[in-house]
Formats: sequence, C-alpha cells, structure tokens
Amino acid sequence: MSVIIGALGSVIGYLGAEASTESFFERLLWPQRFYNDADLYVLIRLALFLPMSGPLHGAALESLDTFRNNGLYLGMRRGDMLGTTFYHDLGAKYYHLTDQRDNAKDSRNGFWVQVLREVSCRNRDVHLAVQDPEDPAVDQIPPYRAMQLVHHLKLRYARNADHAGQGSVEIAEASVTWRTVLGTVLSELSSIVIAITAAAAKPFKTYWLAGYMLVPLALKLVALFTCVRRYSILDEQEAGDHQGFEDELYESDDPTHGFAIIQGPPRAVLQFFRHYGHPVRDSGAAGRRDRMREVLSMALIYLFMLYFPAGLISSLWMPDNTQFLWLSFQVYTIITMHAVRIVGWDNCGRTEARVARHLERNEQVWLRRPDGLGIVASLETKDFPNVASAKREVDVIIRGYFRHHDMDGTNNVAQGKQGIERRVEGLKKSEAKQAFKKGQEEEVAKEQEARRGVDDSGS
Repeated sequence: MSVIIGALGSVIGYLGAEASTESFFERLLWPQRFYNDADLYVLIRLALFLPMSGPLHGAALESLDTFRNNGLYLGMRRGDMLGTTFYHDLGAKYYHLTDQRDNAKDSRNGFWVQVLREVSCRNRDVHLAVQDPEDPAVDQIPPYRAMQLVHHLKLRYARNADHAGQGSVEIAEASVTWRTVLGTVLSELSSIVIAITAAAAKPFKTYWLAGYMLVPLALKLVALFTCVRRYSILDEQEAGDHQGFEDELYESDDPTHGFAIIQGPPRAVLQFFRHYGHPVRDSGAAGRRDRMREVLSMALIYLFMLYFPAGLISSLWMPDNTQFLWLSFQVYTIITMHAVRIVGWDNCGRTEARVARHLERNEQVWLRRPDGLGIVASLETKDFPNVASAKREVDVIIRGYFRHHDMDGTNNVAQGKQGIERRVEGLKKSEAKQAFKKGQEEEVAKEQEARRGVDDSGS
C-alpha cells in the first residue's frame, strides 16, 4: 500500500505543480491586498478553493526564479522588485491626453488598470447608437462582433470623510485589518478540518499529521507580521510639485479588456502607474529592517516549496487509513487549483475586485490611508457591440472633456483637438478598410455564383 501511495503522490505532485500559479505566493507576500474583501460569496470561495496545503512546489520555484533573475539575492536595495512575486507587472501601458501613443509608458502594477479589468459587462444596455452630439445618427443596432467596454474613471483627492462625500465606500489596504486575518484563516479552513479529523477521529489519532496540516496556516500568519512595507497614497505635495491640480486625461492601453479613459489631476492619477504599492526599501537601520522582511518573505516561499515533498516522503510511513486521508486531501487541493486556474478565481478577495464591485453599482469609492487622506473614484461604463462603436464613444468623452473644462493655456486644447482629429482620421481609415474588404468579399461571392451558374448550364 505504501508503494501505491508513493506512486500516486508523485503523480499528484506533478499535476499540482502544473496547475499552481505564482498568484498563491503573491497572496502570501501581500496579504493586505489579497485578503481584503469580506463579501460572503468571496469568503466561501476563499474557504473552498484557495488552500495552500497542496503541491505548490512548482509555483514556489517560479517565484524564487523571479527573485534570482531580478537580482534580489544580491543584497540590500539590490535588484528590481517590479516583475517579481513581490510586485507583479501587469504588462499594460498608458498614454497622456490620449494622443501621445509614441510616448507610451508602462502601467507597472497599475492598480486602477486591474480594477477596470475586474469590471464585468452585465446589467447594461448594449443596443447603442452613435452618441456623438456633433455627428448624430439614426437609432440602429450596430453589428455584433467583439463586445467592448468603455470606462470613464474619474479620480480626485479627498482629505477626510466629509471631503470624500456622503455615501462614499471606504476602502483601505495600507495595513493588516480584521478582513486580512479573516481571509487568511478561512483560506485554510479545509486544512483545519483535516487537521482536526487526523487528531480526533478514532481511525486516525495521528497528532503529527494534524500539526503538518496546520503548517501552511502558521506560515501565512507569520507572513502577516513579516510582509514588506509598501508605498501608500502620496500627499498632494509629495506627488510632485511640477504636476498641476487641473484634471487631465489618460488612456489605458488594455485592448483585451476594453477602452479606459482615466480623468483626474496628475498628482492623483500618475502615482498608481508608478510606485503605489511598491515595497519600501529605506536606507540605514530602517533599510536593514526592510531587507530582513524581504529575506523572511523569500524564506517562507522556500518553506512552502519543501512542504509537499516532506509530506510525500512522510506518507511512506503512515498507517494505511492515514495515508488515504492525506492522499484524498491532496487530490482535493489539485482539483481546486485546476478550478481556480480555469475559472480565474486567483483574484478572489483582492482590493481591486472589491473596488470594482462597488464601482459597478455606481457607488463612489474612497481609497484611503490610515490618516484619512485618499483618492475618491467614480466610474461610468458602457457596453458596445464592436470596436468602431467603442472608439466613437471614446471620441465623445474626449470632446466633452475639452468642451466643458477650462484649460490653463492653449497647448492642452490644441493637443486635445489634434488627438481627436487623429482618432477620427484613424476611425475613418478603419471603416474604409472594412468597407473595401466587404466589397471584395461580395465580388468574390458573385464570381463564385456566376461560375456555378455556368457549370450548371454546361452540365
């Protein structure tokens, strides 16, 4: 029986290593963000689908590889955090004033980009005509191709609850809260149940296995105290004296998830494309403490890498019924890992998903620091049945912005008009290409029909 269990355990380890992703360890290193939602449906998914008691050695090795490749092993304040498990790189870009595409910049961790990715297209009317007041069109249902979302996100600073506005939903992720602890414990509920079963049920009475099953929970609780410090929302002065207080427009280039226009003062917007959420790496004594947190976080991942192999080796000396209990739970964990990867529940409990849920309900969200300073966000999202319709709506948003906002100087207005002209010209070219392609297809169809007629008459 031990040989069979060992063979099955090896197969399970292989399947788990293939199914697990680095997102499990992003949760471990950033619990304030990934366990920040106490919604009932979210808590149920956390409890059932996101334990870390399974074969995660493959994902752990991938995470450790990112640390090595980015130079984090070289010493204090060495290496680049961006692109590692500490600070994921979304790979998206953004543009200033929507027309500077040649000067595209990286969104880095892009908090609001991830928020908009979490916004779903539901409960909205998609039978939309062109809404450009300067180019009215007859009501019609455009052809359906790829459903496109157009987001118009507005950001502004708020110093306190009164400034944020009545009814604003308060959200914070700068420190460990009761939501963080609750999500952490619930995510290992299945492990706790197996531990109690192994210790208390008469067929088992295996206390060391109970302790083994509680190791992931213990490591995750340790991570709450050893996680790295991160940059929070900047003061208006810290955001940069060269940046103005007037609203400006930014476009996020994330075509898979639709079109996004972000409006707000540069001080409020740009920090989320730069260092918001980046681990703090100070100098002096504080820097040594920051380095210690980094090393401890990497050590926790290393312990998770050893966790499943240690259990697999120990299973060879377990009694038969205990072996069956351990093996059954490992099968359960790889099933949940496959489900999470296929369905896309690896973002369950994240701050961004929580913010997106409130924005979908047309609520204002106040993302704040512990001292009350924060960013107030509101969102308007529309669905369009194809790319051309979505681009027209983006043009309408840009025109409306330059029509109703007084700009300092004339350069911004000129840039805005120039950007609109470029967009309209590009849209016309795209429509012309589509019409030309459609005409060619019709001509080919007519020729084929004519050939069939000739063949039929000849026969």
